Amino acid sequence: MRPESSNTVQQELGYNEIIRLGEEYAVSSGYEVTDVAEAVEVRPNYWRVRFGLAPRGSGKLLDIEFDETRREVVGTTEVEGATGGGGIPVP
Repeated sequence: MRPESSNTVQQELGYNEIIRLGEEYAVSSGYEVTDVAEAVEVRPNYWRVRFGLAPRGSGKLLDIEFDETRREVVGTTEVEGATGGGGIPVP
């Protein structure tokens, strides 16, 4: 028997999966993702992932709302003219 994963490890695995699925969704929808600007679990099993869009530095963002339990995107919003940066580059 293996010990159950700690809550922190489970959350990190959920975070990584959400990032991967969000990026796949964005690319399949025709977006060119440059980085992960933010990923927040806004309530249990419901995430908002914000991706920076090409060209880098344009300020364009894509917010993807994701239901982790149902494993599906439940909403998207494209944001123009946002400022800032410091996101995590997506390979």
